[in-house]
Amino acid sequence: MKKVLLLLFISLTPIPVFSAEIKYGYNAHGKYAPTAYGTEKINYGYNAHGQFVPKSVGSEQIEYGYNAHGQYVPISIGGQKIDYGYNAHGEYVPKSIGSEKINYGYNSHGAYVPKSIGSQNINYGYNSHGQYTPIGIGEY
Repeated sequence: MKKVLLLLFISLTPIPVFSAEIKYGYNAHGKYAPTAYGTEKINYGYNAHGQFVPKSVGSEQIEYGYNAHGQYVPISIGGQKIDYGYNAHGEYVPKSIGSEKINYGYNSHGAYVPKSIGSQNINYGYNSHGQYTPIGIGEY
């Protein structure tokens, strides 16, 4: 499924066989911006605060809103509810999408890093600016 987009935040471990590759670039402010998940285009924009706001992946619409701190909060994708909470720093932390649990941790900078969605592992790295960059999702 196209759930990895919502995380946008994802140990360099053995290379998996991806079920979908994430194509990406960087916006004018040097921030990570995914453009496709497999063959499906990611439609997105930016809000008034300059935050990246994904709106759909292929034909699956992303329903979203904003919390009291003005943070982008995805509510569902393709009709599947996203269960979430907040960490000790007040940052949005998705915990499950539909019935699939998100296994996550934090990197050395204290940033949220999802490791898997259900049985699908998320492979990621860091760019030359130290920004988290998801590469793909699949089985190891």
